[in-house]
Amino acid sequence: MFASTEEVYSGLYRTGYITDEVTATVVHLAAKLHKPILLEGPPGSGKTELAYAVARATGSEVERLQCFEGINEEKAIGRFDESLQRLAVELRSKSGDIEWEAMKRELHSGKFFSAGPLLRALQYPKPCVLLIDELDKVSHAFEAQAFKRACSCFGLGRYLYYFSGAWVDLDDRKRPLEKPVLFGWATPEGWRQGLRPSQAAIDSGETTASDNAGSPKTGTARSSAAQLAGEIEKMEEVLGRSMYRGLLRLARAWKPSQITDVAMLRKTLDRMQAAERGFRRLEAALERVTEATAMSILKALKIPTVERIDSLEVLHKLVLAMEAAASR
Repeated sequence: MFASTEEVYSGLYRTGYITDEVTATVVHLAAKLHKPILLEGPPGSGKTELAYAVARATGSEVERLQCFEGINEEKAIGRFDESLQRLAVELRSKSGDIEWEAMKRELHSGKFFSAGPLLRALQYPKPCVLLIDELDKVSHAFEAQAFKRACSCFGLGRYLYYFSGAWVDLDDRKRPLEKPVLFGWATPEGWRQGLRPSQAAIDSGETTASDNAGSPKTGTARSSAAQLAGEIEKMEEVLGRSMYRGLLRLARAWKPSQITDVAMLRKTLDRMQAAERGFRRLEAALERVTEATAMSILKALKIPTVERIDSLEVLHKLVLAMEAAASR
């Protein structure tokens, strides 16, 4: 696309997009390394326009995926046109001579598939600019599916559930102060080299940072039961008594020390961390709605007060409702 940073800078300038050397360098390196660019900033700062400027400078097209709460795979990737499929079956059935196997293959071909932005981006004869707008508005379910599909491209699909959680300290801009160490088998290069989590660790539910049997360790071992129980105890102050007790009840325990299974401890801690993220989203949404709006939503969902929430399901419904109200 671009031979140098100077070519990026001059190409964008010719399209009317004036930028700095840092942005031009990022665009050049991303194109060279075939990597995406993640932009953040207030409205009107030129995030979307950069994508169109790059397209104009390279003579390519822009394929845009507009994200929103509730977006699913059909909106992003596409779906089969069922009405067109039914019409084709009806027309063919009138002839009286139908090869059903051939018909079935045809109905599930691209001829009857309405492509979404992601699929259309792959169908261009030459590379296009794929613009994914408002990425932060997608739901957790969509994010999880996208993450699993991305990892499966590296052959990591069956190992996703062996990842252990880790606390990562963030700075004031929500950036990691230090990067957690990945297991050797959890990196694309390690997987290609044949590294795998040891079977003994998988069977015990305590996957460590060691790869195949006999391979050197590339990180620290999963937290012990005592350490996990200690981390769970700290969450009571973060979540409040109702949510903390509610999530412990799912593990059939009154306190973390009563949970002896390491996998259940990890699952309980994961749930509590998810609840913490949910409360943070709720707090941000509450700052953008009026008190009257917040009270009406709580009443509609039959929630007495936020402090009384004791399940992730109720918290999830409340967060979505508050964020929808805030966006309006």
